[in-house]
Amino acid sequence: MTTVLETDGLTKRFGELTAVDDVTLSIGDEGVTSIIGPNGAGKTTFYNLLTGVLEPTVGTIHLREEGELVEITDAPPHEVARRGLSRSYQITNVFEGLTVRENLQVARISHDGRTMDLRSRAASDEAINEEVDRLLELMGLTEMADRPCDALSHGEKRSVEIALALAIEPTVFLLDEPTAGMNATEAREIVSLVKQLDEELAATFVVTEHNMDVVRDVSDRIVVLADGAVLADGDPEAVLTDERVTEAYLGSEAA
Repeated sequence: MTTVLETDGLTKRFGELTAVDDVTLSIGDEGVTSIIGPNGAGKTTFYNLLTGVLEPTVGTIHLREEGELVEITDAPPHEVARRGLSRSYQITNVFEGLTVRENLQVARISHDGRTMDLRSRAASDEAINEEVDRLLELMGLTEMADRPCDALSHGEKRSVEIALALAIEPTVFLLDEPTAGMNATEAREIVSLVKQLDEELAATFVVTEHNMDVVRDVSDRIVVLADGAVLADGDPEAVLTDERVTEAYLGSEAA
């Protein structure tokens, strides 16, 4: 197993509150890692640190880039994304006025970095459109490719958002509450999709999730945060039967 993302002593303080507390963690390129914890455990802050939205108080972050771990601790969000760390959010984040295909074209062209009229580039660049077609097929979105995103269901929009994040060809893909707001059927479809993508793509998937059924189904490894620190780390069966984990979740929505 090769380490693709690593934190060392990562800490974030807001005044007297320590939201992330000395987290040293290595994420390997095999399997899906879920990061869970009760409300207020520090999961979102941890993601914000990884993606450059917040600057750590102390500690470092390294991401594998071109075969070696490179420090990205102080990199801004757009630079973190360009270097291979992508993220989806709890609230779907798509361009509602564009079709599914146009959303993916914008993402691919923006990642490519060349500055020309997006519509002209989308119409003329065969390589971009081949990559968009590949993503549409991979995500099961081909039949709805020309539908505007504001006409899609919540679950369909979530699939488009995942496709947008994959369009930048990430090394590591952080999924933030991917089944939030979904019914049981939609949640199962997302779990199946993440498993499929983990097998077929080079990207490594990291998930935060409150739905314990989803966590059990999708995870090869579980890291539990509590009060900003790592409480448990290991295979799902061992972690989810750990008395400390059970106690941390008592009274939380995830129990």
